[in-house]
Amino acid sequence: MSITEIVKMKVLKELDKDEFVKIVDKLEKNFHSVQNGFIDSELLYHEEENEWYMIQHWETKNELIAASKKIFSDKNAQKFVESLDKKSVSMLIFPRIKSWEKTNKV
Repeated sequence: MSITEIVKMKVLKELDKDEFVKIVDKLEKNFHSVQNGFIDSELLYHEEENEWYMIQHWETKNELIAASKKIFSDKNAQKFVESLDKKSVSMLIFPRIKSWEKTNKV
C-alpha cells in the first residue's frame, strides 16, 4: 500500500509564484525524484489563501519519513527550505486505500 503526503505551506513574502515554482521544480528533479520510494508529486496553489499544497506519493511511510528528515540537510533542498514560512508548514500522511484512472467507457 502506498502513502500519500499532503503538505500545506506559505512562502516568504518576497517570492512570487513563478520563482517558487522554479524552486520546487529543482527540488523535485534534484531531491525528491532520487529518493528511495518516491513515486510522484504535484504542486497546487490556493490563490485566496496564498497557500501552496504539495501532494506526494511514496511507496512506504518509512521512505517518506527518511526523505523528510533528509530534506533539511541536503544541498539540493536548501533553497526550497529557505523559501518557506516555517510556521505555516503542516503535513498530513495517509495510506492510499484505492485510486481510479480514467476509462474510455461512456
